[in-house]
Amino acid sequence: MTLCACAPREPVFIGTPPGTTALGAVLAANPPAPGENIHVTPLQRGEHVSLQLVQVRDREKPHVHTRYDLVVLLIRGHGVLRLGDAALAMRPGDVAFVPRGTPHFFVNDGQDPAAALVIFAPAFDGPDQVPVPGA
Repeated sequence: MTLCACAPREPVFIGTPPGTTALGAVLAANPPAPGENIHVTPLQRGEHVSLQLVQVRDREKPHVHTRYDLVVLLIRGHGVLRLGDAALAMRPGDVAFVPRGTPHFFVNDGQDPAAALVIFAPAFDGPDQVPVPGA
């Protein structure tokens, strides 16, 4: 039995004020510069959380966040999220929770930059990454 005959669609961002933006258009308008490994595009900010579009061309360096919990929704590409001692394969639609203080990094397995919506709680107010010793 088929539950849904609808075709998958490009993810959209519904923001404030109310409006819908195709994330493919946001990605196309904000590509990583040549040689840039990680590109961040702020999308929305509230009092307690913020939403950013993060593109990773190759890999992040192992790090922890000292002030933020993260929710990561992969929307394009595929790769492996190293979260503590776990290696989590990710593809579009997968979601990961990264508690503050947890060592982590993402490795892109594709040729094109991977892209994720990343929710920061509390709202992002500046970098807080601390390298993981020995990594």
